[in-house]
Order: sequence, then structure tokens, then C-alpha cells
Amino acid sequence: MKKLFILGITCISLLFSASGKTVYAADARNNGQYVSRQQYDQLKNEMSELKKQVQFLLQQQSQQTSNVQPIQKAKTDKDIAKLQDEVTTLKAQNEAMDDGTTGFLLTGYGFAGYTDSESSPSSFNAGFNPIFLWRLRDDLIFEGEIELEFENNATEVALEYAQLSYLLNDYITFGAGKFLNPSNYFIERLHPTWINKLADKPITMIGNNRLQAGSQLGIQVRGGLPLGSTRGEYAFYVSNGPSMRTDGSLSFKDVNDSNNNKAVGGRIGWMPFSGFELGYGFEFAGVDDLNGDTLDVITHAVDLNYLRTSKLLMGSIDLRGQYADRQVDRSSSPSLAFDNDSSGGYGQFAYRPSLSRMPYLRDMEGVFRYDWINLPNAVNFNDEQRWTVGLNYYLAASTLLKFSYQFDDKQGAANDNALMFQVTSGF
Repeated sequence: MKKLFILGITCISLLFSASGKTVYAADARNNGQYVSRQQYDQLKNEMSELKKQVQFLLQQQSQQTSNVQPIQKAKTDKDIAKLQDEVTTLKAQNEAMDDGTTGFLLTGYGFAGYTDSESSPSSFNAGFNPIFLWRLRDDLIFEGEIELEFENNATEVALEYAQLSYLLNDYITFGAGKFLNPSNYFIERLHPTWINKLADKPITMIGNNRLQAGSQLGIQVRGGLPLGSTRGEYAFYVSNGPSMRTDGSLSFKDVNDSNNNKAVGGRIGWMPFSGFELGYGFEFAGVDDLNGDTLDVITHAVDLNYLRTSKLLMGSIDLRGQYADRQVDRSSSPSLAFDNDSSGGYGQFAYRPSLSRMPYLRDMEGVFRYDWINLPNAVNFNDEQRWTVGLNYYLAASTLLKFSYQFDDKQGAANDNALMFQVTSGF
């Protein structure tokens, strides 16, 4: 553009110069003045010089344009080729995703602890739970968790869950495989050691006398939906049912079902306002007794969960509670001729002064939990209640130290008070 501008100015200047000479000659002729041969030759030479200058400038501009165009063209071709490569790469990635190439994420948690109880020698313990997440497509997700824990002088390996989920829409998700029990709020959402406020689980969820299964092997459908200004959620499943042991307790090892009566259950949750949730869980199943008769098993559970951070309280409160009741039909077998009903639950409160200006204080958390279980009035069953107090210290958002002491009251057997320590981290 600059060269063209200079060329234009030069041409205009030369033309005006020539025009001035021509007008002068015409004026002289119109005035009857005679133009000499010398003046004519001078004018002719000036016109010839003007032509040469214009031709030179045009030639120079043409050369410059011819030199620039290949460079610009090469640059343009390079940009187009780069853009084509990017489009090709994105297309290949999209096709690969359609064919099942997965997006992968490894997460999970680990812990190490120490327990000193009255009923057994003090001992250290440790565990590692990797969680694998694959996103096959936007609507297909696979998740699995493996539990690696050192017990009885050996590393125990267990499959916590492995489930393939299909997201039909924003309100409905289908799942198949082994999944955490949706009717048990604590097990499904609070049991990981870096989320659980204490070093052990509530009494209704451990040992042979647990009231609900920790996981289910089957299919489920779940989701959430708005309910006016509130929100609701649901989960329903069909899975392998429990089996009955010889003492009347139930086993929830769900690898194979003991009969054709599948367990049907689920949970419905309601969140009237932020931080508060109230839920109801249930399960209907059938178990075979020693005579081969099928007994109905009906379990109901309610849970309450409330989280709030308050400036007035200078911190956050965490309130949890769950109650479960399980009823089993009376067996005709003489050794099982008793009311085989059980119930129990827990209530837990935690406070953390997270808004305190003191850095060490806001990383501390106090915890109190009361849990109990009422078992059938039969041999090998003992009602029990516990009080546990704890103090936690957060090294990071998902890494904490737990110190707790548990007071135990077991009817018909020795109490089992315990001192517990645990360090855990989620990643």
C-alpha cells in the first residue's frame, strides 16, 4: 500500500508538471507568441522523461508484488494445512470416542490406623481403595472400586463395586453390576475413611449382625428431579438377596443368590432446603431357612443429614442419623423358632470452627456418635450400645488425623472399650 501511494503521488506530480508546461505553450500560442525550436525540444524531452519514470515505477511495483505474493501464498497454504490437520485430529478423536475409547480417571483413598481394644490385642492396620472411572461416551460411565486391606497377616482383596451406568437424560440413570446399597445412605455416601468422621463404622453396619447389605449385585435405576422449590431423588434396584446362616443371622454376600426370590429395594430422598436431606430406604427379600422354607425379610430405614456453615457459630456443623428395622418371618425349624427381628441406628454430631481466625483451631473438628443395635432374644445375639468421642485434625481438605475413644456397653458379654487412631487421605 505504501509503494502504491508513492507511485500515485509521483505520477500526479509529473503530470501536473507536464501540464504546466503545456498550458504555458498553449497560452503563448493563444497570445500569438511564437514557440521556438529550443522550447519545443525541451518540452518533448520532458514528456519522454516522464514516460520513462512512470514505466520504471510500474515495473518496480510489479516486481515487488511478484516477490510478496509467493510468500503470502506460502503462508496461507501453511495455515490451511495446519487447520486441516487440526480438523483431522479432532475428527479422529471423535470417531475414537464413538468406538469406545475411554476417558480415564484414577481416584480413591487410603488409610493407616491403630486400635487398642479390651477384647483383643492392640494392633496397627492399613488399607488402600483405588477407584477407577472410565467415561466411554457422554452417556456411558463405568466405575469400580477395589479394597486392599492387610488382615490376618495377609493382604485381603475385595471388589467393593463395579458398575456400568447409562445416562438416559438429566433425570434417569440406569446401572448394572455390583453397586453400593442405595437404601443404606451411610454405606453409599459416607463410608470412605476420609469422609467418615470416626475411625470405624456404626455398629449396625459391621460384623455378622449388620442390618443392611453393603452392596448389591443386580440392576438399578436412579435420578433426581425438582419438586417445586425443593428437590427429590430416587433409587430402585433388583438384586441377589441375602441368605440365612444356621444361627438365624443373615449373610449379604451377594455373589450367588440362594433362591429365585430377588431382593427389591430402594431409597427416596427429599431436600426441602440446601444442606438438609431426609430419606426413606426399604428392601423386600426372601431367604431359605434350614428346612428349605422361604421366609420374607422386610427392612425399613430412615436417615437424616444436615450440613451448615454459620457465621454465628463461627464454623460448620455436620449432623447425621439413621435408623433401620428388619423383620424376618418366624422359621419352623426348631433351632430358629424365635422372633428374628432386629433394629438399630446411630446419631452423630460434628463441629468444626472453620471460620475461626486461629489457623490451628479452624483445622480441628470435634465428633460425637451414639450407636446401638437390638438383636433377637436368642443364643449368640447380644444387644449393644456405644458412645464414641473423637477429635480430628485436617492436614488438607481430604487428609486428616483422627483420634477417638469408644465406650461400649454389651448386654450378656464383656464390654469392649477401645482407643482408636487413624490417618487417612482421599485423592
